[in-house]
Amino acid sequence: MTIFQLLLIAAVVIAAALAVKFLPGERSLALKRIFAILFVIVAALAILFPAALTVVANFFGIGRGTDLLLYVFIIMVLIFAVATVRAKARSDARVTELARAVALIEARTREEQR
Repeated sequence: MTIFQLLLIAAVVIAAALAVKFLPGERSLALKRIFAILFVIVAALAILFPAALTVVANFFGIGRGTDLLLYVFIIMVLIFAVATVRAKARSDARVTELARAVALIEARTREEQR
């Protein structure tokens, strides 16, 4: 194992640990941990055995392992973008709901003061 491979594996483990620790949501914490562990295992295997990635790519009809990584990366970015847009929409809806509640409370307070 080269020093670069060791550094890459360490970076993957640290990134997965930080993602699991700092992403909100207790409901899906177990699922996040499972995906983080799978990600670390697959990434470590791809780093240690890069030729195996080409074998997997050939199995799916893709010429090179690098192309497979690119396609998977594009899919993951799209999934992340959709999840981010959905989370922002939920957040915006919650802010609107809270603003309406505050406006109603302020209106009642003004009526009571008259």
